[in-house]
Amino acid sequence: MTKTAFIYTRISQARNGDELGVQRQELACREYATAHGFQVTDVYSDNDTSAYSGRLRPAYAAMLKRLESREADAVICWRMDRLHRRPIELETYADVVKGGRGQEPIFTYAVTGGGKIDLASADGLLRAGIMGQVARFESATKSERAKAKAAQKAAAGEWNGGARPFGWEPEGKGLKINNPEAEALASAFHEILNGKSLGSIIKAWNDPTRDGGPLLTTAGKPWGYAQLRQVLLRPRNAGLYEFNGQILHRDSELLPPIVSEDIWRATVALLSDPSRRRSQSNKAVHLLAGIAQCFCGTPAKSATVSSRTGVYHTVYRCPAKGLGHVGKRKGFVDNVALLAVYRSIFHGIEAAVQSPEDKARAAELSAELKALDAREREAGVALADGALTVSQLVSFNAQIAAKRVGIEEELARLGRGSLPAVGPLRDFGADRAEADKEFHNWLAMPVDDRRDFIRSRFHIIMYPHSKGSPREFDPDTVVVVPRQRFDAAGPLPGEQVAKLNPVSIGADPKQVYRGFVKQWGL
Repeated sequence: MTKTAFIYTRISQARNGDELGVQRQELACREYATAHGFQVTDVYSDNDTSAYSGRLRPAYAAMLKRLESREADAVICWRMDRLHRRPIELETYADVVKGGRGQEPIFTYAVTGGGKIDLASADGLLRAGIMGQVARFESATKSERAKAKAAQKAAAGEWNGGARPFGWEPEGKGLKINNPEAEALASAFHEILNGKSLGSIIKAWNDPTRDGGPLLTTAGKPWGYAQLRQVLLRPRNAGLYEFNGQILHRDSELLPPIVSEDIWRATVALLSDPSRRRSQSNKAVHLLAGIAQCFCGTPAKSATVSSRTGVYHTVYRCPAKGLGHVGKRKGFVDNVALLAVYRSIFHGIEAAVQSPEDKARAAELSAELKALDAREREAGVALADGALTVSQLVSFNAQIAAKRVGIEEELARLGRGSLPAVGPLRDFGADRAEADKEFHNWLAMPVDDRRDFIRSRFHIIMYPHSKGSPREFDPDTVVVVPRQRFDAAGPLPGEQVAKLNPVSIGADPKQVYRGFVKQWGL
């Protein structure tokens, strides 16, 4: 009676998707089966799958299940380490092939370096175990050599291989800039620091009508939130070579930076800020929910309430318990914030330079200033956490101050000094039309971008009504405070709010408010 056999083949890495490795194993196993009188009924193959890693091998698992049902008399493999290298897998396999009481054992045959192996016997189990351990030793040694080589290359700042990083191209031992990708990436850093959302950048990059076509990942796929965030967080963007979580090298020849270290670190801090995170499936609807805050310091939440006449309104209200906390209609609070946005846009236009080159340079320098501000805040947190000493903080701040002086001097030469604070409306003159155009474009931005713009520039604080009829909205009860250099992310604490000296939106705040709302149809 002809005996049946399964063939099992496996290769750890199929280079370039090449399956010739397992095909050669199968051919050798078939020749062995023919020479020893076995009829091959099935071939099980795990291509590009390691037995050392312990990952699931689908074909191996399917074969083992059929062996439990005694559907073959033998298993033929090229070498025993093709079946298993981990002792726990060998023990499971041995229990299956030796069978139970009254069952014939299933023999295993290794074409090279093994021959017939009876795992029901002590000798066979020992031989299989030794062969598996030797193979495991070889794998571990190979892994250690590869890690040592990678560490050596990392210490020298050399490119370690792998998938091409977005923004660069491999060249020799290092990387060179991929200009179209690097320009888009640098622009994304500046846009994030200026209040744009990841979603708007993703939308622009994936847009099929984009000049030059959609900008895809290096894998040729559209961008998503996780992919873009991961790319922006890489130290490589600042020319920093990271290995195992440590910065090992800075070499602009082997790894040219796309943005400055200050820009990169400021962006990392911003993207890591919990107050910025939002669900990708639960999009923001209300402009100031979680941004506007009660004068007690608590961020306001949106809610729907009913008036005495049964009309429903959306409000921002303080979730803190107790008396005296504030709630106001969403539309009223939004409109005061929009007035502040309009004024900031006008002041920016009023101080703006005219040439496109100077505008681009001014935007770059402004992003650098914001990055320095973020680094200073990080240093303050590090001091509080004990990660920096006072002397280290003083030295760090002196370096930052020197950088800031140089940037501010260049901005001044470009005619773009510090922008004035948000103040009352006045006669805008010839710049009014341009401000109107820019504000109209701002209103058309996605709500996430508008929220990020406001969050990065202002604190919106709601105070209780204190004068006049409570049925008439007093715009001075919503105070817009420009963010200061050392303000932490998130809302102003209540103790800082108590020290503020609120400024009115104008000599006649209600008239200013009504005029703005009427002009823009709000």
